[in-house]
Amino acid sequence: MYAQKLSIYDFRCFGRAVLDLQYPGRIGAGASPLSNINLILGDNGGGKSSVLRAIAIAVLAPVLLESGFVAHRMVRRPQATESLLKVDAVLGQDDLRDITGKTEVELLARFEAREGQSRDRLHLDSTPASPITDRLYDDLSPSFFMVGYGATRRVETGDFSESSARRSRGLRYQRVAGLFEDHVAVRPLNVWLRKLEPQRREEALALLQKVLPANVEFGGVLDHDEQYVFRFDGRETPFSSLSDGYKAFIGMAGDLIGHLADVCSPQSKLDEIPGIVLIDEIDLHLHPEWQRSILPTLAGAFPKLQFVCTTHSPLVASTVHKENVFVTATDEFGLATIKQIEERIYGRNAEQLLLSSYFGLNTTRPDSFQEEAKELFQQAAEGDPKAALAYLDRLAAPATKRRQAFGMEEGGDLPA
Repeated sequence: MYAQKLSIYDFRCFGRAVLDLQYPGRIGAGASPLSNINLILGDNGGGKSSVLRAIAIAVLAPVLLESGFVAHRMVRRPQATESLLKVDAVLGQDDLRDITGKTEVELLARFEAREGQSRDRLHLDSTPASPITDRLYDDLSPSFFMVGYGATRRVETGDFSESSARRSRGLRYQRVAGLFEDHVAVRPLNVWLRKLEPQRREEALALLQKVLPANVEFGGVLDHDEQYVFRFDGRETPFSSLSDGYKAFIGMAGDLIGHLADVCSPQSKLDEIPGIVLIDEIDLHLHPEWQRSILPTLAGAFPKLQFVCTTHSPLVASTVHKENVFVTATDEFGLATIKQIEERIYGRNAEQLLLSSYFGLNTTRPDSFQEEAKELFQQAAEGDPKAALAYLDRLAAPATKRRQAFGMEEGGDLPA
């Protein structure tokens, strides 16, 4: 299943927002060359994370009602009494198509505000006999496959009981709980990987290696502390000794592969399962070099999965096309909404994007630098020759560095 369109009404900071999403197999007007990636940009508090939560709630609403999910302040505006979330979904062979023959379905969820309380009531526009509900309650079915990772994601390093986690939340909600609960950790590799049959384990290892940088190798070997050992720049390094960036990404990618293995039939391959992956702050802890490749790498390794991610990184944003990007904005009533921008984004450098309508900065320089330059300019205008030279030196500094980089004398013509 894929989310073809998301409609949001009076949910959290949003008034009304509609997103026509990219998904594998999308054709026609608006389709992107990178068909399984959606990227949400915007200010802090602008609603990026709420988009991910809205998708998860609309799809999984039946199981959320009985999984320990807390609907805390989903209807925020004083004038609003109800929120509506709707996902227009494209069905795969393992969803409802084999029962109903339909290729599309609407998935709806509503929140009703309770006067004087911070917890809203979640209710559904469906009947108890809906076959969607039956499929969703089957935790190990590939139907309606969805996982989600919040911005506070981490790998559990202490004792982890998979059976306790499933009993407390249910596996469907456990897969997306990190979007709603800051303390939820992802499953360690050693919890699920060694349980796999040898052939499936080799497949999982190959898929994990496919998304790792070239300087990291994972052989699937456990040390005496029951930790998997990686070769990092040629050195054997246990998982706990890796940097936060590597641990966060490997933990997330491993958890995703583990959930795919949970639902994958013996006749299928892990990278053939369709579904939705929601990732908040995809660039979390990642070095800029890795940010430049993370989305294309995930898209290529999991071609059947639809990714919806948020970021603040222009380096991440420059790897996708304008059709993949949604920017949170404010409507005429001061409410959050979503828009797409016609300005080119693919392949532009970081400063170009930060000064573009995608990020909206007036300058990339610090405020203190701007204030100092303004003061120097004022002093120069009042006749101070030293201030004039200092001001010109600041303006010329980038060009001087470029000349030095090309081994040129001062005053030489710079390459275009």
